[in-house]
Formats: sequence, structure tokens, C-alpha cells
Amino acid sequence: MSDQSDIVELPAIPADAPEWVRALPSNGRFVDRSKLYDITGHLLFDSLLNSNGIRHFFYFMNNEQQAQRAQRAFNGVLTSPLSPTHDDTINNDDLEVRVAFHLGEGICGHKGIVHGGLTATMLDEVSGAAAFSCVGPCFTANLNVDYVKPLIIPAWVLVRAHVERHEGRKVIIHGTVENGEGVVYAKATALFIKPKLTVKEHAGQTEEKQ
Repeated sequence: MSDQSDIVELPAIPADAPEWVRALPSNGRFVDRSKLYDITGHLLFDSLLNSNGIRHFFYFMNNEQQAQRAQRAFNGVLTSPLSPTHDDTINNDDLEVRVAFHLGEGICGHKGIVHGGLTATMLDEVSGAAAFSCVGPCFTANLNVDYVKPLIIPAWVLVRAHVERHEGRKVIIHGTVENGEGVVYAKATALFIKPKLTVKEHAGQTEEKQ
């Protein structure tokens, strides 16, 4: 594997993490998103990643093929966007992203319970990664969250998101927040849209108007 690869070996998972977390590397590939794009100012990497907030988070994809596709998508060199069901290399069923989050005690809404806004943020982040894997850089157009039960912290949770369908520049994503053992805390459906302009071009237009 090239030293320049964006697919890296999984960093050490804490020894006291639940068994389902420690088992994740055996059935997925870890993607280091910090190598895929500039993370300066990123909400998770810059603001929430600390011992009292989000202590750790690990991105997994189903297989090497999907991880390589994600790499091409994030780098803007995705050669063939998916048809509504599949392309010649991967299908929607394979386009799932899983992220294990270790949540600290400083992200509450009600005392001892994760703030609903953070739950939505995690779902948006992971759903976005799944959408990016499908069409490349895109934006959240709609995010609907159903809160199933309170998420007590500190805790490890697994956020899963998969591509339900793809229609042109639109990607429909389904996501869940669960405990890795089948208990579901929240569910979401999201719509992401690939812009006609690149993200960089959008940012440039905004700067020009200021």
C-alpha cells in the first residue's frame, strides 16, 4: 500500500471499549477523513473532539472497494456516479458508513442525556459521508430525525448510514444511532444534493458577496 494512501491502519481502540467496538476492524475498513480534505474549522475535529465531548470516533466502510470509492469521491475524481441502483463497481447495498463514537459527559441536553442536537449532528455527519461516497461532495438539503429513546452518557454508540437510492444529483440516506448491539436511540432520513458548482466555488461566491 502506498504511503500516500488515504486508507490507513486503524489507530488503537481503547481497551475498555465494548466488544462490538473492538470487533469493528475485523469486518470493515477504517477511513481517515482528516486526510481526505481540509478539516480546519470542522465541527467534530476542531470543536467537539475532546475528553468531555466526543472522546473518539472511528469511520468504517464495508470493504476495501467502498473505501477506495470514497477516497475518489472526496478527492473529486469519482469517474462514474451511481445509477439509481448500481454502477459497474458497487451497488447501493454496499454504500454504508459506520462510525463508532465515544461520547463524554459534556454534551448533555437534560443532565446525563445526550443533547438531541448532537444526535442530529452525528446522523448528519455520517449520512453525509455515505452520500459523498455515492456522488462526491454534496450538501444536506433535509434531515428528519425520529428520537426513539434517551441516550445516556458516557457511552459508545454506533451511527450507521446507507444510501437508500440515488436520483441524479439527489441522494436519499437512511441512518440510525444504536448501541452496537441492536438498541436504537434515533433514526433519520436525509436528502443530500450534489451542487452544480463545486464546494470551493460556492465558498468563493460567498466571499465575493461579503
